[in-house]
Amino acid sequence: MAANLDPNGLYLCELLASDKYRATEKFFANATFHHFSPPSPCESVPCKNASVCVPEYVSNSYRCDCKPGFCGTHCKQGGDKTCSQIKLCNLPSGSYVIDPDGNGGVKPFKVYCDMTDKNGVGVTVVSHDSESRTLVKGYEDRDAYSRNIRYTEADMAQLANLTASSAHCEQFIKYECRYSLLLANGNPQGWWVSRDGENMTYWGGVDSVDYKCACGLNNTCAGTNDGCNCDKNDNTWRNDSGFLTDKSKLPVKQLRFGDTGGSQETGHHTLGKLKCFGLIKT
Repeated sequence: MAANLDPNGLYLCELLASDKYRATEKFFANATFHHFSPPSPCESVPCKNASVCVPEYVSNSYRCDCKPGFCGTHCKQGGDKTCSQIKLCNLPSGSYVIDPDGNGGVKPFKVYCDMTDKNGVGVTVVSHDSESRTLVKGYEDRDAYSRNIRYTEADMAQLANLTASSAHCEQFIKYECRYSLLLANGNPQGWWVSRDGENMTYWGGVDSVDYKCACGLNNTCAGTNDGCNCDKNDNTWRNDSGFLTDKSKLPVKQLRFGDTGGSQETGHHTLGKLKCFGLIKT
């Protein structure tokens, strides 16, 4: 059949029933479409990451229908490992399914992506069941109080892959106290447990120095010789708080406290969401 040209110099052809129009994934018969001269723009496979190349007949061009987590002209940018990768696609804050270790590893899981926090880098936020301020009362022996942390939609193996795929991770932790010791300069009455089950005897705001809270690093604790405000162990309400940032230990798996058995001995704990952000440089 002789080829016909439209006023723009584009070829007109009859689309056979056996031809699949990819944009709608439906079949059309006896319909006239624009088609530019061979070869098709999709023959060079311009779309990456298993995206679908769709010829744009009128504009003599093509577009790439990207898989979730990929974007850009050729679907090269972004990914679905973390929210920082999803941010590259200029997607808004909301719930997304991520797959930190890629295909074939642990199952993907749902998180919240905060695209405005941390200067808009794309923060992966994982919630848990122990975020509310919680009373600790009536547990005199050291670590007698135990609180297991259950994370929404994800287990420890999945979260370990998230921290490994992120440049930075953090989790806020706080203990409010009255007549209740915390780390007690080497004889801790409470601590947090890492994802691998290790008892961690430093508190938020401290990188890894045992028996220290944030005030103990800059010598601003209530007691001159104490490593934490709570170790003053007096009738004044005090607190120790800060961010845990060692991503090889996060997230917090369990909280343990004691020294709250007396009539005036009382504590409250608060644990924030796990937040991870930033791209791993390769």
